Amino acid sequence: MVLGGILMAGASLTASVLLIQVAVLPLVFRYSKCVQRKMVFTNCINYPRNLDYNNPSSCNIIGARNFTVEFQSKINNCKICLGVWHIVPCSLFKEIFVVRKHLDSNARLMNELRQTQNTVVLYCHGNCNHRASPHRLNLYKVFQELNFHVITFDYRGYGDSTNVQPTERGVVEDTLHVYSWILRSISRTHRPMVVIWGHSLGTAVAAHLVAHLSQLCGNMGHGTMPQPSALILEAPFNNLIEEIESHPFSKLVSWLPYYKATFLKPFAVSSEYAFTTDQYLMLAPQVPILILHSRSDRIVPYELAVKLYTSTVASRREAKSQAPVVLHGFERGQGLGHNNLCQAPDLPDVVRYTTTMLTNNCHTSSLVRGLGKTNVGIN
Repeated sequence: MVLGGILMAGASLTASVLLIQVAVLPLVFRYSKCVQRKMVFTNCINYPRNLDYNNPSSCNIIGARNFTVEFQSKINNCKICLGVWHIVPCSLFKEIFVVRKHLDSNARLMNELRQTQNTVVLYCHGNCNHRASPHRLNLYKVFQELNFHVITFDYRGYGDSTNVQPTERGVVEDTLHVYSWILRSISRTHRPMVVIWGHSLGTAVAAHLVAHLSQLCGNMGHGTMPQPSALILEAPFNNLIEEIESHPFSKLVSWLPYYKATFLKPFAVSSEYAFTTDQYLMLAPQVPILILHSRSDRIVPYELAVKLYTSTVASRREAKSQAPVVLHGFERGQGLGHNNLCQAPDLPDVVRYTTTMLTNNCHTSSLVRGLGKTNVGIN
């Protein structure tokens, strides 16, 4: 009797799981726009919570200040207030701690940005958490050691930014206004390098921005802004549909005969997001690109970065563009995945040599010699 009861319970549990897998999940994904949105913008995940964004030092970041970028959104037709951090290079730490009675710390850091010749990085984060997520804090420290200024922010609906539902057009609009703030804040006569660095979903946001920059500036009522000095894509995918197909979750349901109709088609026809990075990069043939990806990435497989690299190289050859496209793959066995490339011992060298090549207007062969034994693809 006991054994029969256990078998019955097991059979009932199996049947319940199968019912959820075969019927419930497909229906939910097919018809629930809320679930579809949360798959793309997982802003419900906020770790760690209860942060004091106004005080970056409480998050163990030295040499940072908090401020906001505010504007009237044409996408949501409301006022948007974005929480932003400006994190300064290690070389300025001494300046930060010198007390100057006539200037507060915010004014001093702003003055440093206005006159800097150091590289300025605009960081676009991925689809969950916020700008103070632990792996992002570790990456900021790498930037600081490279003596970069870092401007990092939260999209609408994330962190302490205005709580409205994010869409692709919305987060790109956010990025545009932060980029505009940077260009207004740095020297116009001796402009430093400005690099847009995207991670995961942020790579598609950054690619969308550079691909449609002139059009976006027109929509904003702003004069045309210059393209960034370079685009650095950390753990990118080639397009959202292939990323969804490659995601570990898809393995649970990809065997269903109606998998594409229920799990993929809603994203393909959505008016809220497309994130076709491969198509975007075809529209920005003059922007130098560095792609960083771990071969052990289980969230966004390395193969998608290779596809993105290949399509971008092909489009630039067709456009007869000489702008470099570099793919650096981090080998397996280093413990590197989707969120911790900041722990790669050679990451600073890869980024340093790339930015040096761009600054000095060197040929891509110089980059290969500088990187030595790294896995690099050159256009």
